[in-house]
Amino acid sequence: MEDFEKILLYHFKKYPLMEPKDAVKLCYQSAFGCGHLVKNRDFALSMLKKELEETKPDFGARLFEQIGGGYVRLDLHKAKAENLPEEKIAEIFIESANYGAKTEIEPKIKILEKLAKEGKTPFSEKSLSEYLSSYNGEMVSHSEEYRKEYEPAYRVVLKKLAENLQ
Repeated sequence: MEDFEKILLYHFKKYPLMEPKDAVKLCYQSAFGCGHLVKNRDFALSMLKKELEETKPDFGARLFEQIGGGYVRLDLHKAKAENLPEEKIAEIFIESANYGAKTEIEPKIKILEKLAKEGKTPFSEKSLSEYLSSYNGEMVSHSEEYRKEYEPAYRVVLKKLAENLQ
């Protein structure tokens, strides 16, 4: 779990406007991947195409961002800039969603709480505690501030499958 602490610290540095909700989303994705989003292949591909249409290409972005648990966030800004095949991205996304092994989120939340207590998060320990008191364990969306500032557009995929794109 030491690696997950480093992953959180990396995200806090790169995204200083993260709120507790965004950090919990990262914990969730690292534990459970992306299975919650995949209905079927056609749905996954159509949603990807729609999002790519609305996404600005970014040649300076990194294609993959580590999130732990064997998963990465595949940046759609970079994928669009490099003209990566939509079908291949969707295929990797779907295969990642069907990946059976899931980890537990609780140890990741404990690391997040430890970092907040140590003052290493961009939000206070109190705000995290308040957020967690109403958190129901389900997937959440990014905070409005995070979406506005960072325009996230990605797919959570298994790292071992994502490496096939490069």
